[in-house]
Amino acid sequence: MRHLLIAALVAPLLSAAAPAPDTDVRSAAKAFDQAQLTGDKAALERFLAPDFVIVRGSGQQAGRDDFIAGWLTPGVRFEPLTILDPVFVPLGPQAAIVGGRVELRGTEKGAPFVERFRYSDVFAWRDGRWQVVFVQVTPTPVP
Repeated sequence: MRHLLIAALVAPLLSAAAPAPDTDVRSAAKAFDQAQLTGDKAALERFLAPDFVIVRGSGQQAGRDDFIAGWLTPGVRFEPLTILDPVFVPLGPQAAIVGGRVELRGTEKGAPFVERFRYSDVFAWRDGRWQVVFVQVTPTPVP
């Protein structure tokens, strides 16, 4: 039932026929993650839909420009990450949810940091490519 509700909410976002999301969207999700970690502004701009929305762990909502700026912060470096407990929920041929649990490590102005969270990225097939239309991030406790 939940999948049907999500599909009904996402359906208006969709356009022309897409490839099977099981493989292609997973590749797009990996490339999107890499663009974030490397601060690849051009790639992030390609991946994020113009009407992109993120709901942060604080409950605050932000848009595309704010999300991109967060990955381009001077003095912040990210380590490669591993997605734990990966989640993949196909929503038909034109949409999917890709997510999981992450332990994001890096340095900010030389000081190490660790952030732990669960995330969900909603991908939709638009304009002949996979675009991220929505992201939800939820902090998780330190073990």
